[in-house]
Amino acid sequence: MTAGSPVRHLALFALPLMAGELFQLSYNFADALIVGRILGLEALAAVGCTLSLVHFVFGFIIGLTSGFSIFISQRFGAGDEEGVRRSFAAGIVLSLACAAVLTLGGLFLCTPVLRLMNTPDEILAGAGLYLSIIFCSISLMAAYNIQAGVLYALGDSRSPLFFLMICSALNIILDLLFILGFGWGIGGAAGATLFSQFIAAFLCAFYIKKRFARFLPTREHWRLKGADIRSHLSLGVSMGLQRCIVEAGNILVQTAMNGLGATALAAVAVAQRIRGLNMMPLFCISRALTTYTAQNYGAGKVRRIYQGTRCACLISTGIGTFMALINSIFGRQLAGLFLGDEDAAVTMASLFLRYIGASVFILGIMLNFRTTMQGLGKSLSPTLCSMLETLMSLAAAFVLIPRWGFTGVCLANPLSWLASGIPLYLAFAVFAAEQRGKEP
Repeated sequence: MTAGSPVRHLALFALPLMAGELFQLSYNFADALIVGRILGLEALAAVGCTLSLVHFVFGFIIGLTSGFSIFISQRFGAGDEEGVRRSFAAGIVLSLACAAVLTLGGLFLCTPVLRLMNTPDEILAGAGLYLSIIFCSISLMAAYNIQAGVLYALGDSRSPLFFLMICSALNIILDLLFILGFGWGIGGAAGATLFSQFIAAFLCAFYIKKRFARFLPTREHWRLKGADIRSHLSLGVSMGLQRCIVEAGNILVQTAMNGLGATALAAVAVAQRIRGLNMMPLFCISRALTTYTAQNYGAGKVRRIYQGTRCACLISTGIGTFMALINSIFGRQLAGLFLGDEDAAVTMASLFLRYIGASVFILGIMLNFRTTMQGLGKSLSPTLCSMLETLMSLAAAFVLIPRWGFTGVCLANPLSWLASGIPLYLAFAVFAAEQRGKEP
């Protein structure tokens, strides 16, 4: 990625990511469709009300492994294969250690936390069961993400696509088998996810051993040095906490939403899955930009970083405009696929989607600047970004939702995206001023 057209590099890297995410979204859609249509509105609400907690824990793991991958990208861009092996070993050990702690804490605290979130009594048992099984997959998810992160860092975004395709297809098949065939209900949906995560992690490990054996750590690399532990944890934990800070705000929003009843919860559960289709290409472009930025920064090519960021923002704006049209025209029909003749829930979901569609381009621009700063190894401005996003979630939970009800829920995301970009834009301007004149 250190030579040639930035648009071409970003597109070639992001397109396989998008294809993989589409398969992942197909599972999410199928999961909601199966649960909503077969198990009913309350089961869909039970699964939906756990999403903020799942994203809180999984978000930390994703941020942690993304931080480790940035070191691998920088060292790969600098031609330091020994450094790549050291970072790979550090990433595996530290990711699995953190995952083990989160699993134990999640299993112990999931039901008490659901009670604190004012989860309605009629869906509490189902939500607790779903969450407990999902938390058992944290280590598998960490194993997959650190290995996929290595592939992304080395410039291979296609291989994880195939693993996600297999994982998503298997997940849908197992959903039908466990729910329809075995009658396991909500637990079956969670069990399908757990088993599919195992398959994805196994396939990724097998492929790396066959294709990128020269980057595999040897015995000496597993004896982690203190400097490597500190540097990797500093960036990885920082990026993990950035996601956690955001998700902590989302948990408070979810707590406020729980008071609106099962119909609103089911509507949001469906709308959030459709929202994922809006956001998916924007996240993929920004992930491509992370690797692009890290490799070019490692190679000392700062001007290419500016070019890549500008191109990514133009692409994101175009995608956002297209998604706004899709949400406005087809939002009600999409919601109806999951909610059937539940007219009140369909109306709520379509309103949520109109707000998201009108503002999702703001998210795309914010993500591009955040991942650029992360690719540069800068953690302060992304952390401030997450804090502002959380403050806006607090405002939604304690001001907007109590005062405006479901409209307050719809405004939570757009306002948080708008506010959270401010420190990123300022930090990028400062970086550009510092670099001015350094590169010939």
